[in-house]
Amino acid sequence: MNSLQQKMPSDICSAEAKPLQLVQAEPSRDISLCPEVLDQCLNHPQVKNSPVCLISVMGEQRTGKSFLLNYLIQGMQGLESKDAQWMTGGRAQQRFQCAPGAESITKGLWIWSRPFILERNGGKVAVFLVDTEGSISPGQDKETNAKLVALSMLLSSHQILNVSRMLKQTDLECLEMFLHIAEEIGEYFKMEPVQHLNFLVRDWFYPATFGKKAGQTHLTNVTQNISDKYPRIWKILKNQQACCYLLPFPGKKVASSSNGKPEDMDSDFYQYLHDYITDVCSSATQHVKKHSDGQILTGGKLAEFITRLSHQLTKKEFGFYSSFDSIATELHDMRMLEAAKKELEDFVKEQDTSTKSTFASLKTLPETMRKRLSDKNDAIIKHLKETLKSPGKSQIMNDFEKEIQKIVKDFQDSYRKRFCGQTVALGGLVGGGILAAAGGIVGIGVAATVLTLEAAAMATGATVGATVVGGGIGAGIGALVGRAKGKETVPEEEEKKPLFQDDE
Repeated sequence: MNSLQQKMPSDICSAEAKPLQLVQAEPSRDISLCPEVLDQCLNHPQVKNSPVCLISVMGEQRTGKSFLLNYLIQGMQGLESKDAQWMTGGRAQQRFQCAPGAESITKGLWIWSRPFILERNGGKVAVFLVDTEGSISPGQDKETNAKLVALSMLLSSHQILNVSRMLKQTDLECLEMFLHIAEEIGEYFKMEPVQHLNFLVRDWFYPATFGKKAGQTHLTNVTQNISDKYPRIWKILKNQQACCYLLPFPGKKVASSSNGKPEDMDSDFYQYLHDYITDVCSSATQHVKKHSDGQILTGGKLAEFITRLSHQLTKKEFGFYSSFDSIATELHDMRMLEAAKKELEDFVKEQDTSTKSTFASLKTLPETMRKRLSDKNDAIIKHLKETLKSPGKSQIMNDFEKEIQKIVKDFQDSYRKRFCGQTVALGGLVGGGILAAAGGIVGIGVAATVLTLEAAAMATGATVGATVVGGGIGAGIGALVGRAKGKETVPEEEEKKPLFQDDE
């Protein structure tokens, strides 16, 4: 059994809840998704077909993320039970691990096993909490961090960035870099990099004003004139997708212990923490997870997306540890390749649909179809050679050409068989007198044309034509086609004219 495989109860809303590791960061710069945790949380019958909100907390190591999440759990429980006094019952239980010191406890992404079911417009929303490793710490491995942040950002619908004392330039630089990564990956998977970004500044000390309004002022001051340096952050601010909240220092007792008892908190910290938790919890239903086109995602759909995303991140090493810009190149090329393949598949589907009927098919000779496919194939390859950016694009192009050549060949073979089968069937119809007048002329013309087209091997037309009443014409077709059966090779097309043409 995989080290990440963790047994969960069948009823996650009534069983004892706990944090479960959804994604594990491996020492080899890889990440491992636990499908059992994913399925039993997001694919659970109580969640699979419901809108979901995932509140994810990320930040540097030991900045109080787990402390915050434990109070978010308590706040969510109070919201569910409609208990306005949820914070007066004592300290939040230590569900997510937290302890004083510099050593990080969380490794990867952890999800709270029990969803909080909240009402929204007469329906229900399942809210999950996610804890992220200290992934913006400069001392951590960049490859692993980048993958974790991409997963965290694209997984969540409400992203909390937990920072200490103030929003620093290093915070903005890291955030801009990770937004870039999430944007590139999100574009590939058609997901927004961030739906709602919440800056939480801990231990704010000057000026001594706290809360949401003071936070917005601080955010405005820090991010003035950043559109050139941090265009992605600027875009989020411009679209009003971000907010900022300032929390004061909690008090010496809280800072020096892992208890976090409300009675040990400084009074102003207690009040602002209460207000912040209440605001995040009560706004959760406004931040349900959505596709980039605005479509609301259910738990099951989000699970499918996470599986695909995790698979893509796991099988590739983007080289973040040497250059973060490499992800843009890698994902740009992946996106171009996928779009090119879809373009060809759509073209093939269009050709298949438009030639389904017998008469539509007989207007398009196999050689004509081959040329159409070849021209489309060449145009796609030419465009890719001009747009791919990876240093190893020659090998990428070779692999891609083999893949699409198979698609083209499979359809060509299928079309050739269909075309020949339809000409044989037409011979039988003519032979049986079903096409009536001038049947002899039509039958001979069809037979002659079939002979010149690669369809000569379909000599069963002789049998069809000869055994139908009035089969003189059909026999003539069959005889002509039958004589070609004994030839070792099929003649090349001599005239590029379809069997039936549109009236001029």
